[in-house]
Amino acid sequence: MKFKKIILVIIIFLSFLGIGSMLSNVQSREADQLLEAYGLSNNTRYIEIENKQNVRSFLLFLQKKYPRNKIQVHMTCKSKKNQTLVWSNHDVLNLPTESGRYFTKDDFKGRVSFAVLGLNAKVPTYKVQGNEYVYLNKKYYTVVGTLKHYRQMKQDSYYLSTSPKQPTGKLKLRDYQIIIDSSNKVIRQIAKHYGVKAKIPLFVKNHQIHQFSIIREITFIIIFLLIASFSNLVLAFIDWKTVKSTHLKGNLLRNWLINHGIRILLIEVLVTISAYFFLIWRTFLSKPQHLIWLLTGCWIIISVLYSLCILHLSRKDQNNA
Repeated sequence: MKFKKIILVIIIFLSFLGIGSMLSNVQSREADQLLEAYGLSNNTRYIEIENKQNVRSFLLFLQKKYPRNKIQVHMTCKSKKNQTLVWSNHDVLNLPTESGRYFTKDDFKGRVSFAVLGLNAKVPTYKVQGNEYVYLNKKYYTVVGTLKHYRQMKQDSYYLSTSPKQPTGKLKLRDYQIIIDSSNKVIRQIAKHYGVKAKIPLFVKNHQIHQFSIIREITFIIIFLLIASFSNLVLAFIDWKTVKSTHLKGNLLRNWLINHGIRILLIEVLVTISAYFFLIWRTFLSKPQHLIWLLTGCWIIISVLYSLCILHLSRKDQNNA
């Protein structure tokens, strides 16, 4: 009997993992494909500038022309597809990291360029006295973090901070595809200033098409919840069968059911918490609080069903008596 109950608890745990995974799928898409790319919004557009300016001149223009507008720029190297320069005049989306951290606003202010690596970044790195550095073009870039694995982002990419004062600011603008995240008005003005056309990146088009296509995930969440609910109902039947075999009556029966029911519900609280931490560890979740709400709601539903089932069987037994 105990073996059956353990199997049912494991099924509930796996069902909760399935529910959380479906939420992760939804949030991965709603994160604007993570910039197949790295934290930009649906307003993102890209331009290509062919003049002889360097990155420094472009960023100085943005700072001078739009001091109060939020702008985030990602420059993807045309020759090195796995290299991206990142600049922003505000705090960027804090992407999940395996170790260290992602860029902050302060990283774009100083004279030192920093690096964030994908898990399998194809770039020369060196470790000196516990610190990791990227070595490119006879320059060292301090590695501040390594990104977690999630399928929307290339795992072999690496990202360098840039600003007018940093070494990366000396790179040629024409060697990069410039991705800009800001208001539509600002992007249009920038494109007009440089005499180019702002285009919609493919990852934004894909997100706009699929952002409401969550019927599949909702269906699976319902299926997993039904499996967990059915497992808990079976648990209730097993517990009732056990208590009937003891021939307890009256207060003894009531106390046994209450104590055993509380124990089962506490075990399922532990299962729910374990599922939460496992999902946080292994999946991408842009809003973990949504996972807390979803798993808590599922736990409440299966707990209520367990209690109602025991109550129904108890009253049915009393009526038959």
